[in-house]
Amino acid sequence: MTREYCDRCAVAEHLDALFGSLPPQPAAALAPLREALVAAEHPRTALTWLRNSASARILTDTAATGRLPTHADLDAIAASGRGATQRTDYLRGLLVACGTLPARDEHLAAIERHLTRTLTRHPQYAPLLRPYVRWSVMPRARRRAARRPSTRGRARWAYTRVNSAVAFLTHLAGLGLTLPEATQHHVDHWLAAGSSTSYELRDFLVWTADHGHSSDLLVPHRKKIESDGIDEDTHWDLLQRCLHDDSLPVDVRAAGALLLLFGQHLTRIVSLTTGHLGTHDGHTVLLLDHTPIRLPDPLAALLTRLAEAPKSGWRGNMPGTWLFPGSRPGTHRGTGSMARALAEHGIPIRPTRTTALVQLAQDMPPAVLAPLLGLHVVTALQWRRRAATDWTAYLQARQRALAAGRPTARP
Repeated sequence: MTREYCDRCAVAEHLDALFGSLPPQPAAALAPLREALVAAEHPRTALTWLRNSASARILTDTAATGRLPTHADLDAIAASGRGATQRTDYLRGLLVACGTLPARDEHLAAIERHLTRTLTRHPQYAPLLRPYVRWSVMPRARRRAARRPSTRGRARWAYTRVNSAVAFLTHLAGLGLTLPEATQHHVDHWLAAGSSTSYELRDFLVWTADHGHSSDLLVPHRKKIESDGIDEDTHWDLLQRCLHDDSLPVDVRAAGALLLLFGQHLTRIVSLTTGHLGTHDGHTVLLLDHTPIRLPDPLAALLTRLAEAPKSGWRGNMPGTWLFPGSRPGTHRGTGSMARALAEHGIPIRPTRTTALVQLAQDMPPAVLAPLLGLHVVTALQWRRRAATDWTAYLQARQRALAAGRPTARP
């Protein structure tokens, strides 16, 4: 008790020394951060962070100038070298969670930073890459973010397109060619020698052709490899475990149930907030896109329990509405961490998602399925076709078994 009291007092004294010389306005803006650090579950950890961490030194150096760090300040530091992004992201999350900095879409900002880093290394490509990202990549990313919170996958989507464009332009430069001189032969040769991500060049070449920077060069769509599903009995058993097995962690149960019932990507699951839960006609509903989904009672109770569960660490004394809060302040849980947790408890991600979407596509037309789950209508149509193919294959197999006089398993 005495040790904890001394550590907590040391945190308060350190913060008083750090913020004591600030003008009233920045000091007031940092007050929520001070309260959160003083109230930290483990004051020794907070004290160690204040004394030793690189992110705390950024805060200390800025406070010494008598002002608050801004997003622009942190962006400039993030671009200064290896490891700087991680340090600034931690401090940024802390300041945003406390309301000291305004929230912004960090994944969109990361795309801008990636473009800046790329152009620093390859300034000769700026006349093509800058307008391509500004007028093609970013508008689509912003439109997507306006419909639902953007994810790290959206940033990787942009990174891959920029990197593919740079790699192809560099390849042409090695041949002594510019983009207007490139032919279909050059594109085909480059694709044959590259990895599957090389096919993301298609987006860049469509844009350059439309704007007169290249001839009409063809990059075929990369074929998606859909995972095989699992049998319905196994799928049902896994769902029952998630809904009723109290030996599983509640976050694993909730994420697994959402995966098994609605076929949601983990990126969508971990970014759900308490705002996605609501009530309608006395029933708990979940809003994945535009259409509220009435939840079965076990899942409704499970998600309510998850939302009301006490949080530890930063999560316990920081405001936030994530259903799956992350270990860093102001962030949700990472998809990698959640994927490992599901795998450890025997819940395969891709096969269960495939089975869930095939079953839903069998029961609902694409025009209903798309706004229900947040799918593009073309994607919903593809799942409908997949479901029809799977059902036809099942009927054919059943007919062959009956003709041979063999018993068949139930569907």
